[in-house]
Amino acid sequence: MQTQFNPKKLTSARLARGLTIKELGEAIGVSKQAVSQYELGQAVPKAETMMALVNTLDFPKGYFFEYEEDQYVGNTFFRASTTITKRVREMQKERASWVSKVYKVLNQYVEFPRLNLPDLTMFSDGDWDNEKIEDLAIVLRNHWQLGDRPINNLVSVLENNGIIVASIELGEVKVDAFCQPRSERSFIILGEDKKSAARRHFDAAHELGHLLMHIDVDNQDSLTKEEFKKMEAQANQFASAFLLPEEAFTSMVSSDTTLDGYAELKKYWRVSIGAMIHRAKDLGIISLSRYTSLQKQISMRKMRQREPLDDVLPIPHPSMLKKAFEALIQSNIDVHELVHKQVLLSSQDVEMLCSLQPNLLSHKRQSTIIKLRNLFEYEQDSV
Repeated sequence: MQTQFNPKKLTSARLARGLTIKELGEAIGVSKQAVSQYELGQAVPKAETMMALVNTLDFPKGYFFEYEEDQYVGNTFFRASTTITKRVREMQKERASWVSKVYKVLNQYVEFPRLNLPDLTMFSDGDWDNEKIEDLAIVLRNHWQLGDRPINNLVSVLENNGIIVASIELGEVKVDAFCQPRSERSFIILGEDKKSAARRHFDAAHELGHLLMHIDVDNQDSLTKEEFKKMEAQANQFASAFLLPEEAFTSMVSSDTTLDGYAELKKYWRVSIGAMIHRAKDLGIISLSRYTSLQKQISMRKMRQREPLDDVLPIPHPSMLKKAFEALIQSNIDVHELVHKQVLLSSQDVEMLCSLQPNLLSHKRQSTIIKLRNLFEYEQDSV
């Protein structure tokens, strides 16, 4: 462990907990100015203040003395939402960095599936019109050998193909899905608040679209409202095209398909009724007037927030990081020490990120140095 206090890590920990400088100062019994000096590197916390920071922010002491190698971190793609404040977005960004820390440590012991994305040089001009987005969806489906059949578990498909997926909770705060490209891997982070398999599938496909189409966007805050709206529409179209391939979907939908008929299709495609109706309009299967009529029916039946089958279809959860930890435990590796001395996060945070059983990482175990390889053996029928 480094012996020099790293002021950047204090800022990181504070943002991760959603605290302002003033709020943190009040919690540990020092002034706002003192916390500001700590974060600017103008002063170093005394021993008793350091312990107060550790206890209040719930990070191992080593976290505040860690100096990590610089790596490429691309734009974090957030949705445009009036309910998501800057504070919540900062919390989400910090949790994305946690996923990176967990992955980098586990990667020393576990051989994760290689990143398996198609060659996209044919789309190199970056002008994502409707036709190219439809083509991209087909290219990816062919590359992943999905054919035109439904994707029952997109989270598993992403993990099988080397994309790291995690889910986060922020208590009562709503968390939308977001993604972040990094030098070692790209990450997709899913919120846990929607409780719907269909919505989770669309969220994951939307973020996948960003990773494929918008990797060159350095900072979405620099985009105009029109540019950002266009980028979001492109990600939505990709999600629709990828989850509902045109030829197969068109063969199952007609201009007079009822709302109950779309509910039956939801069982098959694992896509929300709302998204299917929108896709049917975009493909010209239904007219604008029919689309408007169906939207009115959705409102009348109070299906905006909760659709039929949302409480029936199993919600896919990330499992790759969870499987890695479980394999380490079975191999008698001391995961408690691994988390506190290498990952440098609290056990509770890692358990949340990796969908682990509470307190699984809280108990020390006898450490054995074992390299695990070829842990993940994925079968095509898992998709």
